[in-house]
Amino acid sequence: MGTNKTLDGIVKAIRGLLPGEVVVVEYPSLAPVHLAVAVSLACIKNGTDVVVSDVFDQFHVIRAHLSIAGVNTAWVDGLPVIKFGGTLQTGNVIKRISVLEPTSIWRTKYLEALRAFSGLKLMVVLGPEKVIITKRDGPASTLCRKLLLSSMGAEDIVTMAFVNRDVVPESVLEDIQEIASRVLELDFQDGKLVLRVIKSINMGDLSEELSVDAKELVDYLRSINGAGI
Repeated sequence: MGTNKTLDGIVKAIRGLLPGEVVVVEYPSLAPVHLAVAVSLACIKNGTDVVVSDVFDQFHVIRAHLSIAGVNTAWVDGLPVIKFGGTLQTGNVIKRISVLEPTSIWRTKYLEALRAFSGLKLMVVLGPEKVIITKRDGPASTLCRKLLLSSMGAEDIVTMAFVNRDVVPESVLEDIQEIASRVLELDFQDGKLVLRVIKSINMGDLSEELSVDAKELVDYLRSINGAGI
């Protein structure tokens, strides 16, 4: 991984996530969330599948921002993707689910798509707040529970959901925080990406803070060329 202790710490934390966990990463609209997503995807342990849950083409936004920053994104094309709404082809789309259908129907289709992966998998959820604030067939808090609780406690899934806290009603965000086994706050301050632990099943992690220079992180992502850590 190199000599940067902060990056080493982030990698260690991600690789230490346990099956059955639902991890929520909260970020503001102005934070470079594409960097956090890229690092999360790059440091997955061997033998763990990665599946991206892409809501309203948020994965396309992440890929485009990385590419514009000069990061090789060819590795993205092979990642299996379950799409909720949206029209763009980013990654290897294995299932498209219409958000116009009742929530109970697309939740069933979502779980069926996951059965194609028999081993341990990291489910990276991008843009869940988009469907939470647009879906109108039930309370937003109920919808977020249906999105996240299906994998809570599962022996073969770790869920990491990136949630834009600027667009989610406070009451819904609080409900998401309650569900999550870990909650991380992502911010961008003085040119650095800052990650704070505000909730954890491991009490020793609480209030831990990691920060890394954003330019250094971009340079690092360019250097690994999508090959992983």
